[in-house]
Amino acid sequence: MFPSGFIGVDIFFVISGYLTTSIILKSIEKNSFTFAGFYSRRIWRLQPAMIALMLVTLALAAFFYLPQDFIQFLKSERYTSLFLSNQYFERSTTAYAADDTSSLLLLHTWSLAIEWQWYLVLPLGVWLLRRYCPPTAFKAVVLCLTLGATALSLYLSSKFPDKSYYFFTARIFELLIGSCAVIFSADKLKLNSIWNHILGVAAVIALFYCATREQILLGFPDYHAVVVCLATALLLWRNGSEASMTAKVLSFPPLVYIGTISYSLYIWHWPVLATSSYLGFKHSTALTVAYFVLTFALAALSYVTIERKFRKPKLGLKMTLGLLIGLPAIALSALYSLSVSKGGWPQRFGSDMAEVFDKLQAMTPPARSECLGGASKDADTRCVLGAPHAKAQALLMGDSFSNQYWGFVDTLAKDANISVLARSYSACLALPDIYLYDWSKSKGAVYKKCHDNVASYYELIKKNHYKFVLIGQIWDSYADASILTRPEDPRGPELSHQRFEFAIRHALNAIEASGAVPIFLKAMYPMPPGVNECLLQRYVMRGQLGSIERSESCKTVAREDLENPWINSVFAQLKVEYPNLVLIDPKDIQCDGGACETTVDGIPLYRDIGHMTDYASYKFGETYLSRFGNPMRVAQ
Repeated sequence: MFPSGFIGVDIFFVISGYLTTSIILKSIEKNSFTFAGFYSRRIWRLQPAMIALMLVTLALAAFFYLPQDFIQFLKSERYTSLFLSNQYFERSTTAYAADDTSSLLLLHTWSLAIEWQWYLVLPLGVWLLRRYCPPTAFKAVVLCLTLGATALSLYLSSKFPDKSYYFFTARIFELLIGSCAVIFSADKLKLNSIWNHILGVAAVIALFYCATREQILLGFPDYHAVVVCLATALLLWRNGSEASMTAKVLSFPPLVYIGTISYSLYIWHWPVLATSSYLGFKHSTALTVAYFVLTFALAALSYVTIERKFRKPKLGLKMTLGLLIGLPAIALSALYSLSVSKGGWPQRFGSDMAEVFDKLQAMTPPARSECLGGASKDADTRCVLGAPHAKAQALLMGDSFSNQYWGFVDTLAKDANISVLARSYSACLALPDIYLYDWSKSKGAVYKKCHDNVASYYELIKKNHYKFVLIGQIWDSYADASILTRPEDPRGPELSHQRFEFAIRHALNAIEASGAVPIFLKAMYPMPPGVNECLLQRYVMRGQLGSIERSESCKTVAREDLENPWINSVFAQLKVEYPNLVLIDPKDIQCDGGACETTVDGIPLYRDIGHMTDYASYKFGETYLSRFGNPMRVAQ
């Protein structure tokens, strides 16, 4: 119903700013405010339910989550216990609500981390301002801080559109708007009943409008968030508005009850969704009904047995900090470190599964993931694979698909006694002098980081005179990309195809002019629908992996069905124009007859929905050598 229902978090931040500011100001006016009292009340109000959440999700992850997923869960739980989960998820996910976030059990705690970071700033700020500023100056300072924080958020939205969602600095204005609703509510301005009705209805309409917008997540919080927060503040502003028609509707008892258990609802709703997503349950009406029933049952139970029971402080601040914050943080940090050393305890899934995970782990290059994202430099030895030499003799570049071929290229390079420098950037087409527009994380703009990284690749090619230059891409994806030669160029599918063909020839000319042999790596067959669930359910249900190879539901149809004919025709023409060009297609290894394998020697082929495991990458390299020989050796 609400494509942008995530604005509920923004509403929550405004309400939180309103309530906490109100509590502090009233305490100061009564001369009863103490920092110890404030923090004790906040900890006992929030932490008991949070600890219950961490224990329950720990049990779920321990039973269902595969070793590497379990390790990552424990890492997120450690950051959650330290009130830093927003920073963790900002670094570890591609974006909020991306495909890689749907099964993260504690993803929703990012907002609670921001809440706690707010608690660290607000009490001291309000206390200092009230003590040293006269009332008028106090209001002016808070208003200026709110406007400045809003401007900062809009800047971060444009500068870091894929990450700003998690930033505390991008959310301060929302909490401050809630503070303003308190601070300015005591002013003498009074509205008559008609204006109260009009403004209340307008605020609700604004909230519904923003909640029903499509695709506003990238770059959020942006001006939509400003509208949401102002509308919420208007509903909270107490100058007669409590008598409005909107206030009466919002006071409807079932809605009030939802508000009463809202913290528990928020705590428990996401683990239900994440677990069902991880187990591969398909969306259906029955699943939706079950989700709502289970979420409300858990929330009501949590409210009665935890929230209401532990709402008031039971101990002094020092004991409270040690028991509810220090002890969980230390225990979870130790558990995470132990899980890393134990490989996520694959024995949980039986001895056969443990053997599979050991093989996967043994084939994982420790530096591969570090060399994705433009981090590697010319002299970065971590990102050099193949035979050991003082200087890299070949360059591997492209998007994340070039990074997944680390094992494949490493195998060929060692056989040819060649060292290879790996450079890659996600969702980036490694062709010179082009821009990708409105692509990946570049909302309504050119993908400048991609352009800059690719420019550095071709500088390396020109300077170092490699023997080989390998480009690994999921080429088919870029058939629909908006490709420009200058940011101001006109756009269109045909123009993009023309620019692609010009750029790929430009790349080949530059590579051959440097004295290198060009090698293009195509993508393996993409994961077919249902395979991930097929494999995963056999793992989490403790099935035998050997049965996967015999299961038709874990294989695919003929490989040609998903290949882009235009890309294939371009490669065929390039092979004629550039006889030295080497084309390597992993599908020649993966596919046999009418089906393409999803396992290699009984080990899963796919690391995720779009990339192969390192085990498969190395095995593909060995198979390619035995079947087709080594193009890096022959070309020499």
